[in-house]
Amino acid sequence: MANLFYNDRLIIAYAAFQQSSKLWSAGAEITWKTDGQRYSHTIEALPDRFKTAEEAERFIINFAKSWIDANP
Repeated sequence: MANLFYNDRLIIAYAAFQQSSKLWSAGAEITWKTDGQRYSHTIEALPDRFKTAEEAERFIINFAKSWIDANP
């Protein structure tokens, strides 16, 4: 699991081992506050699979950063 701040938003990235395929999937939760209100966006159920947890987390962090850039 990796946590990082990017453009005033917290990205919580995680990798999950898929027992059936022996590969890793990735997901993330993005949270932020605006005018005292908390917001979040979940990224999950992507079809991409990876050989290692590190690859999965690297992928989802870049995916989350792209989402943040597209949704300021």
